[in-house]
Amino acid sequence: MMRLVFTLTAIGIVGCGPADTADESANAEPAKEPTAFDPLVRSLERAEGVQQTIDEQAAAQRRRIEEAER
Repeated sequence: MMRLVFTLTAIGIVGCGPADTADESANAEPAKEPTAFDPLVRSLERAEGVQQTIDEQAAAQRRRIEEAER
């Protein structure tokens, strides 16, 4: 009885494993379809880019101020 349970458990675990595929294009991400949220996502990405630019400029200005105080 224990062998049957062990065998069925092993078969279940192996059956649930990842499939072996020789074609690597199957692993590529599928083409993304446009959604209603795409404009919002693009706006957030732009805002993050602008924030990064502002942070970099503020850090450069702080460095210049610190150097001028010396």
